[in-house]
Amino acid sequence: MPTIEMIILAKSKKLGGKCIAGLRTDGGGWVRPVAPSPDGTLFPQHYTLSNGSQAEVLDVVKIEVKEPRPEPHQPENWVISDKKWRLIARPGSEEHQSTLWNHIASGPTLLGNQSDRIHIRRFEDEPAEASLALVMPSKIEWTIGESVTGARQTRAVFKLKGTTYDLAVTDEEWKKRLSELPDGIYPFTKLKSLGLKPNDKFLLTVSLGEAFPRYRPTHHFKLVASVIQIG
Repeated sequence: MPTIEMIILAKSKKLGGKCIAGLRTDGGGWVRPVAPSPDGTLFPQHYTLSNGSQAEVLDVVKIEVKEPRPEPHQPENWVISDKKWRLIARPGSEEHQSTLWNHIASGPTLLGNQSDRIHIRRFEDEPAEASLALVMPSKIEWTIGESVTGARQTRAVFKLKGTTYDLAVTDEEWKKRLSELPDGIYPFTKLKSLGLKPNDKFLLTVSLGEAFPRYRPTHHFKLVASVIQIG
């Protein structure tokens, strides 16, 4: 079976499990490993590495895959085999990091439009070209409030070439880091108590999510699947 070596750039919540995605080290672009199940959700038995640890963001891993399984809204999906993933580097080298800089999306369009969502009908005749993007905004505000379901929700508000994006965050580690903050709007200057430095910047992995019937089945929403703090 073929193998894919990738830099993990997203590990976010999905249906009680995880969605993991990253960039191939061979220059082949984005890949999203998915389980053989219909929804593709990954669980610990899938992303526990051969050394016993769990795959994390910025790890470089090698994954054995069975076949591509593109969806109309997610063309990067590959079905994984039962073989354990192998850790290549933690974190990646400078050469691996250069792969990230070469894939940063400048905007203003992000994943096909300048909105926070895309209607499902758009993909009926024309599948998405991409469902994953890496951005590095110069400024971000974090907002904490209540979602349409009444649950606590963290959102990232940022601009790309004048277009404002306001996207829900599904990165569990970043949400945990902000978990003690009350509802409100938090520009960078209000987060120094969390150990952030004035020159810190963030890489955000944006993913096009599922259209779940329980909520708003008419749209796929863009999500911040990973928040990567860099100096």
